[in-house]
Amino acid sequence: MLSIWDERIWLPEDVEWSDLKSNATATYPAPRDLVYSIIGGGILLIIRILLESFVFLPIGWAMGFMQRPLFQAMYQHLTGGFSGKGKFKRVAECAWRATFYISAWIVGLVILSSKDYFWDVTYCWRNWPYHNIPNSIWWYYMSETSFYWALLIGTIFIDVKRADFWQMTLHHAITIGLLFISWSMNMVRVGTLILFSHDAADIILEIAKIVRYANWDRLLEILFVVLFLVWVGTRLVYYPFVILKSIWFDAPALIKSSYKWSNFAQRPLMPRVLMVLLTLLLLLHLFWTFILIKVAYNSTREGKLDDVREDDSDEEVDETTIAKKKE
Repeated sequence: MLSIWDERIWLPEDVEWSDLKSNATATYPAPRDLVYSIIGGGILLIIRILLESFVFLPIGWAMGFMQRPLFQAMYQHLTGGFSGKGKFKRVAECAWRATFYISAWIVGLVILSSKDYFWDVTYCWRNWPYHNIPNSIWWYYMSETSFYWALLIGTIFIDVKRADFWQMTLHHAITIGLLFISWSMNMVRVGTLILFSHDAADIILEIAKIVRYANWDRLLEILFVVLFLVWVGTRLVYYPFVILKSIWFDAPALIKSSYKWSNFAQRPLMPRVLMVLLTLLLLLHLFWTFILIKVAYNSTREGKLDDVREDDSDEEVDETTIAKKKE
């Protein structure tokens, strides 16, 4: 019976785990490193609470998203009493995600732009699995993985529940799964490209949500057009026609000339699992593209951009209403 870490599942023929131990000339990823990402997820949740309390909350108070005294709101948020579906709760979620995505995208651009596989995806498979992992890539990957742990926990236990709750939960779980698999068998290069390209649209999406809650309709319309263009360019063009195309057609031959996706008896197995997970991610992209198109269609009928994932009743709930209910 095969164990979960059997080389035949993870690695090509004639390659063993001992061959991928870090040495004086090369650093390779170790599956145990991913424990740091779980710890990092907890740290990011703490950072999120602090940012919401001492940065986003005062900004939200100044913009009129809440009526109660500022220090009272800060205290209640820190002690866990500030909850529900108030406007600040939604704005804080978006501000936190936007802050991380902007930081991660800038760092990713600096790190990846000098890598050959950033310009030619086939280098993700050439000489695999003997790809050195620089310290910058190690930290980039761990930080992104930690963030998705924080997103998964936040989506389930902290954030406002929306109509796409299960799709978002599935998205975060799939992302963590593919990060775990890609890290464990050193397909980190393609993972970094996917993370970097996905962060671009997420930045604009979160900023657009904040603008919507602030009722800046003209700016929102501009951001929506930019979002749609970036979304289509990164998730419906670059991702399927560059990343997935290379995985489907380039990777097998570069892993080994005789390697076939359809031959499940041929080692290794995990690249096939990774391929399936990434294909499922494309299906989620198509679902959210449908959501964007629905938003655009509704705006032409109603004259205002709205988030179709939220109920109208939820939209009317503000922080003052929550406070009255608690009284």
